[in-house]
Amino acid sequence: MEKIHYSQAQFWLKAAKNTLEDSSNSNEKYAVGVAQAIHAIIKANDALTFKYLNQVAQRHDEARKLFEELIKRNFIKSEYSSYKEIIQEAITQKARAEYRAVYFSKNDAENIIRRAEKFLKMVGEII
Repeated sequence: MEKIHYSQAQFWLKAAKNTLEDSSNSNEKYAVGVAQAIHAIIKANDALTFKYLNQVAQRHDEARKLFEELIKRNFIKSEYSSYKEIIQEAITQKARAEYRAVYFSKNDAENIIRRAEKFLKMVGEII
């Protein structure tokens, strides 16, 4: 099951990158790209938590706690503990990107996509 979550995370990330490459001049594509990258991070985290804890976050605010539990139980290396900030940023930005119509710049979108790539790379190495 963790492979399914990870595969979906990869598709979300690919969609985020494709959205930014859209040729339209619409700035709304950046908020959509941010939202897609956020989904990639959350689904990748689900892959980890399912693999080791046999559960996924029922609410997005649980995602960071489950990640911290993985570190606490030594399922993943403590060197990845700073990655919890990637999850927290994703959770914090999720509502802004999806529901509040907050402005995101191209730079904002590129930054979260880079962070998503980093997170997915780590997850791919573990699962």
